[in-house]
Amino acid sequence: MEAMNNTRRFTMMPGPKPLPLLGNSWRFAIGLKPWQTLSLDRTLWYLKALAGSSGVAKVAKLFGHPDLVFPFCAEETARIYRREDSMPHRAVAPCLKHYKQELRKEFFGEEPGLIGVHGMPWSKFRSKVSRALIAPEAARAAVPSLDHVAEDFVLRMEKILDEKCELPQNFLTELYKWALESVGAWALGTRLGCLNDDDTDARDIIRSIHGFFHSVPELELSAPLWRLYPTMAYKTYVDALDTFRSLCLRRMTDKGICGHIAKTYGTKFATILALDLMLVGVDTTAAAAASTIYLLATNKRAQKRLQGELDANIAIDRVLTSKDLDQLPYLRACIKEALRIKPVILGNGRCIQSNTVISGYEVPKGCHVVFPHYILSNDERYFPSPEEYVPERWLREDLIEKNGTNKQNNGKEFDSFKTKGQISLEYLDEIKQGSIECQHARTMSIWRKQKELGIHPFASLPFGFGRRMCIGKRFAEAELQLLLAKMFHKYEVLWRYGELTYSVTPTYIPNEPLRFTLKPRQKTTNVYE
Repeated sequence: MEAMNNTRRFTMMPGPKPLPLLGNSWRFAIGLKPWQTLSLDRTLWYLKALAGSSGVAKVAKLFGHPDLVFPFCAEETARIYRREDSMPHRAVAPCLKHYKQELRKEFFGEEPGLIGVHGMPWSKFRSKVSRALIAPEAARAAVPSLDHVAEDFVLRMEKILDEKCELPQNFLTELYKWALESVGAWALGTRLGCLNDDDTDARDIIRSIHGFFHSVPELELSAPLWRLYPTMAYKTYVDALDTFRSLCLRRMTDKGICGHIAKTYGTKFATILALDLMLVGVDTTAAAAASTIYLLATNKRAQKRLQGELDANIAIDRVLTSKDLDQLPYLRACIKEALRIKPVILGNGRCIQSNTVISGYEVPKGCHVVFPHYILSNDERYFPSPEEYVPERWLREDLIEKNGTNKQNNGKEFDSFKTKGQISLEYLDEIKQGSIECQHARTMSIWRKQKELGIHPFASLPFGFGRRMCIGKRFAEAELQLLLAKMFHKYEVLWRYGELTYSVTPTYIPNEPLRFTLKPRQKTTNVYE
């Protein structure tokens, strides 16, 4: 137990005051701002304001949930993470735990998987699969198959464009299909057919995806009425999980990660792993892709620089390899910056296993600490001008001036094209108007401030930290890099509507239809002719 001398009692920690009997649950039940489950981003900003200079806030007395503690400080976050033991207890998704340990106990037995469990069962399961999933060479070996999925998805995008060259209103669902098809490719070693409209299996899968992701907010973020009786959301949730489980059993091959693991630990063990990979690897990756595309579509300077990097390093008509991806640091920076501004999960949690002290307050055993990564990664203390999309924050100094094939451009994007005498006419018009130079000057100003400040290693953790960080991180990054490389190499992506708003479902996703405009990139012309 950590020494508690000169500390304040838990009851003194800032936070909304609970009512007798009702606690704080009534706030979410009524749904007044900022206490709405779909708007937990606003809730976090409100709690940060309540925390004030103390840097921590709590929400106590929630029906069916432990007391929650929110540290709004990267240094405190680092201290807590680094002191956790070898079997960190993560906040459990109650409905998923019920499904695995009660409803379908005859299947899962003593192998509960990675999601919704903790302690020794989780640790034993993870130790059996970590090498196959975490090793860099595993994700690198999957790149060719993921490239085929990305290529097929870009071709599908062409087919579903309307007469205005806009993607359909349900494009987020299309991204779910791409993400699930990608997981199937590397985890199961097979193509599921999610990108084919006439595939019967695919229709069942997509129906289950819709049902699962629409039921999760009600089951995991709201009052747990499903404990009292089987609600419609509960039935939909269970049906979707049963469909996914059956799919994993039927479609697993020895070409995928799970098929390889099945040779050692058996088909059931591998099926449980495959199910968990689907549950955490579809909506998260799709949401990350949606936000990155949106932020690039609304930041033409960054999009142009990315396309310069793609033009210089990859060919549009061949399969990409892991070596190709290694040559794209700006693409990786674009993804990092998107996940900083719009992380797919607003925060990660830990269940405190012993009495401790957080930011000078006593915190009793059993409380859940929620690390609000969304707040920290959008905090001026850690990221100058945090609302601005500046991928350059993440580049080393030797890369900051590099653009396209010209390594000696003195920071001026126009010069990198001028040396070749080539530039698109549309881009030339923007340069003549002065907009590109102004944007570049602003970018460099933010980059210099960020360089002076540095990037705190715990200020942006979109994949979590420690032994419970996202185990499929390398695969998700490869999926995103391949899709974005192919999409932005082939098209200029435009956004013609207002600013997107977001909801927590529990992933952080846009509310409005993703009606991106795809414009085939213009061939360059010699501006001196």
